[in-house]
Amino acid sequence: MILRTCFLASCFLFPLTAIAQEEPPRSAPKASENSAEVKAPEVSVKKVGENRYRLGQIEFDAKTREIRLPVTVNQREGGPIEYLLVRESGKVHESILTTTVSPLHLQVVMKLLRYKGGNGDVFNRLLPPEALAKEGGKKADGGEAVSFTFAPEGGKDMPVCEMVIDGESAAPMTAGDWVYTGSAVQEGSYMAEAEGSIIAIYLDHLAMFNMTREGADLDDRWGARHSVIPEIGTKGFLTIRAGEKPVTKAE
Repeated sequence: MILRTCFLASCFLFPLTAIAQEEPPRSAPKASENSAEVKAPEVSVKKVGENRYRLGQIEFDAKTREIRLPVTVNQREGGPIEYLLVRESGKVHESILTTTVSPLHLQVVMKLLRYKGGNGDVFNRLLPPEALAKEGGKKADGGEAVSFTFAPEGGKDMPVCEMVIDGESAAPMTAGDWVYTGSAVQEGSYMAEAEGSIIAIYLDHLAMFNMTREGADLDDRWGARHSVIPEIGTKGFLTIRAGEKPVTKAE
């Protein structure tokens, strides 16, 4: 099935409305002035191994559903940090890692590998209590859980939680999965592509993935853990894998 899907993807440009999250964001920030100028990159999927494919700079495995993309260390100490990964055109001053990868390409890969996206109840904690019944989402409608690891070129994988320090406890971020929320389309623009927001630590409707641990709604709690992060400018790879379950409370 993946072969047929990849063939179709290589022949046609995926419509933004077809690959974006179906659920509209609640109280999402407005698009930047340049958002309308962002165009969807061309899609071309190539087979590079028995079960492996490449789309742009992204490699993915149709059997294991693993995804691998190039990243660069952008910050290694201090904070606050609101993102684990953004595109180079995004909020780089708030992110540990950056990438030149197109978020729209990554969204296409997530759909090809049949990852389920959705907000569910991820953003409920940002709503006032009186708005929960009307605007709040249900956990069952949430996206699939995923995990991330980072490896510098020639180095070993480490869970990305080890790269983040919890300012409240002065300890590394607790282990756990993240949720594929999927971003959204606003006024014809795929917002993760427009804003460059890929993996959010502080909850962001427009990011593709969101952390849901305790404190995800605090924009000043998290920082970069310099003791384990390589020097700024270090090249490496981020790997995305299917997780076990969304983490909604501190464990």
